[in-house]
Amino acid sequence: MKKKLKNELKEFFDNFIKVLKRPDMAILPGQLAFFFVLAIVPTITIISYGASALNLSTDVIFEFLSNAFSKDIASLLLTVPETSNLSGIGFFIVVIVGYFTASNGPASIIVTSNIIYGEEPGSFFTRRLKAIIMTFFLVLLFIFMLVVPVFGTKIIELFQFVNLDSAITEKVTTIITLLQGPITWLIMYFFIKILYTIAPNKKVKSKSVGYGALFTSVSWIIITYIYSYYINNIAYYSTFYGSLANIVILMIWIYLLAYAFTIGMALNYRKEEVELEKTGTIKAK
Repeated sequence: MKKKLKNELKEFFDNFIKVLKRPDMAILPGQLAFFFVLAIVPTITIISYGASALNLSTDVIFEFLSNAFSKDIASLLLTVPETSNLSGIGFFIVVIVGYFTASNGPASIIVTSNIIYGEEPGSFFTRRLKAIIMTFFLVLLFIFMLVVPVFGTKIIELFQFVNLDSAITEKVTTIITLLQGPITWLIMYFFIKILYTIAPNKKVKSKSVGYGALFTSVSWIIITYIYSYYINNIAYYSTFYGSLANIVILMIWIYLLAYAFTIGMALNYRKEEVELEKTGTIKAK
């Protein structure tokens, strides 16, 4: 058992080093991060519209961004344009344009995956159609990450309203609070697997991308916590960037997430290569 685990860890680190040495790793994360930045605001705007229509509060997202970074960044991302003067076709057009703009992120994921897998880019319209479908999954991911904490909070409020035994209420509160994190992480892992599966212009089995999806999910969680601690307790970006500090903080965070995402995708491809090498389908590199 120990020997097997040791071999798996060795294989992972060997693959990880080979992935980092890829020449395109110096380019792809930055490109992906740029389009993530372009996509994140319209995506959150659409979600804010949907949350408002469903009477869901975006306070959970605001609180997370405020605690992780600052209230200025939370306000920057969660500012929803004034829509009181929009109705009917005007509002519909705004949502469609916002959704199309948000699809720039998934479109870049598709380009990145095709470069990594060595596939042809395909036609613009095919790529954009796939990107629009992937945007739907990204929006769903954000919605689930919003609903899970809200749903847990509502259950706690219900127990408090019913006024059961205080010990029981406290236990339920503790359990739900502990579960909210893992449930959100599991949802994140599931949607990352979907993106890794449908992004390349080749047939990729869902089970073959779990390797990279797990790495990306864990990396995103670790990066967010460490980066949050760093900027709140150590770094002083305003000294160098002044009023642009909030934007710089946001962009560096997104770049790190994009880098982890790209590595996860490349690990999936490398894992596939290793399997083919073992079967003798291709020669070992």
